[in-house]
Amino acid sequence: MPDADPLGRLKATPSMRATRKYFYVVIGLLLTQVGMGAITAHYAVEGHSFFGLPLAEVLPWVVSRTIHTQFGVLWIATAWLATGLYIAPLLSGHEPKLQKLGVDVLFWALIFIVVGSTVTGWLGTLQRLGTDFSFWLGNQGLAYTSMGRVWQILLFIGLLFWLFLVARALLPALRDKATEGRSLIAMLLLSAACIGLFYATSLAWGQHTHYSMIEYWRWWLVHLWVEGFFEVFATAVIALIFARLGLIRMASANRAIVLETIVFLFGGILGTLHHLYFTGASTSVIAIGAVFSAFEVVPLALVGFEGWQTYRRGGAAPWVARYQWAILCFVAVGVWNTVGAGLLGFSINPPISLYYVQGLNMTPAHGHAALFGVYGMLGIGLMLFCLSGVSDAEQWDNRLLKPTFWLLNIGLFMMVFLSILPSGIYQAWPASSTACGTRARPRWCTRR
Repeated sequence: MPDADPLGRLKATPSMRATRKYFYVVIGLLLTQVGMGAITAHYAVEGHSFFGLPLAEVLPWVVSRTIHTQFGVLWIATAWLATGLYIAPLLSGHEPKLQKLGVDVLFWALIFIVVGSTVTGWLGTLQRLGTDFSFWLGNQGLAYTSMGRVWQILLFIGLLFWLFLVARALLPALRDKATEGRSLIAMLLLSAACIGLFYATSLAWGQHTHYSMIEYWRWWLVHLWVEGFFEVFATAVIALIFARLGLIRMASANRAIVLETIVFLFGGILGTLHHLYFTGASTSVIAIGAVFSAFEVVPLALVGFEGWQTYRRGGAAPWVARYQWAILCFVAVGVWNTVGAGLLGFSINPPISLYYVQGLNMTPAHGHAALFGVYGMLGIGLMLFCLSGVSDAEQWDNRLLKPTFWLLNIGLFMMVFLSILPSGIYQAWPASSTACGTRARPRWCTRR
């Protein structure tokens, strides 16, 4: 364990400091997402009103839910992308020419896409401008990929530009044979390339493509893009952070990232099959996907375990307290990955479960615990690490982070296990028991 912070002597470059505003956007998107989620949930109680106000006349349920789901993906992705822009010069020790300008241009392009897609999505949902407008600029009506095709194309171009910025900062480190952890940096760059290029799957369907094919390609994006390449990217970043801090050996980090990448892609690619319920996939195909998707729990659970071991070792070094809550966010990732993605996910993934509970509240119980508990906490942990690096040591105050961390996790636990999951079980019982009186009676049902 180093006596002093190995990164404490490093000075943030102009482009690294420029990433600070990305994280302000992350906070704004997160707060907006939570607010829209509260409004969407309230509509289930009061219909088209919000405490007596006819809010649905200007903010229909479809719009509030679309913003809630879309902003969830956007703030998490923004946190991870900003981390890539921050950590690339940190790892290479090289600030490319005009890198800060590129970071600033990408930021304002992101703002334009978020604001533009939200406004036109709202207009498209009102259905006053026709279906052509909805597809190209408005709301395609697809969860997590609802923005119009023009905005998807612009976002794809933005991701390619992000890849260019990250690559030009990392390449000097890869060319230098004396660089420690070159294989990890290469894995980081490779996963960044996959993130930028794989978003092209969102352009694979057209306005009149059959829904089964749209669902097929949509899950290539939602599942493989997020749960495959983004996870490899995040795991490589965390391994490099821990190694540069001297908390784990670089050789151990290399072995871990190779093993975890194999498990991610082995489980992730085949695990995508359990999403193909509405594409006409056979029961055996969905069953294979359900089994292999369980493997995806392992790598991020190991990240959480590694974070816990790191936190315990860090007690001997006072400087580790600066990164305490970032590390504990990684620990929370492991816990929520086991519970949200593992336990709750596998409870709805087998074919027999999909047949009866697909779309009931069992699904959002898994979705909230996995998306926010795993990827959200991972994004928050990366954000805290980056913000601590661009802030002066004497100005960095951890006191508010402790109640924030526990309120986020306790609140998520209460929402999932005291509200969404019980209502999902309540819905699942009549969905399965009523089927016993139909011609499509399941084999396990003995009632005549």
